[in-house]
Amino acid sequence: MADLFNLLIKIGPIALSLGVTVSVALAILGFARRSADKAKWLGRYVLGLTMVGLVAMFVGAGSGIAVFCTSEKMGNLCGLGGVFGSGPLLAGIALAIYAYRRVLQTSDAP
Repeated sequence: MADLFNLLIKIGPIALSLGVTVSVALAILGFARRSADKAKWLGRYVLGLTMVGLVAMFVGAGSGIAVFCTSEKMGNLCGLGGVFGSGPLLAGIALAIYAYRRVLQTSDAP
């Protein structure tokens, strides 16, 4: 369990930064494909990303805390695995998926 704990703490922030980078790149691509209402689309995109990221972060952190704090070996720092590990990991994945689906939806629109 301690190995998974350490691995998640190392991978979580990297996944979050990759998710944000992919979201920005896809926003630029989706913004360029839009012909009308670019400002309205960008506002909805940023608002949607913010909401999806926050919900995913809280769900990931909560589930990580619940999993890591059930083991007695983890000690009093068990919550760090959820806050710095599984929360950012899930948020990064959710951001990338939401951005991809949003831009894919944009390419189908007239």
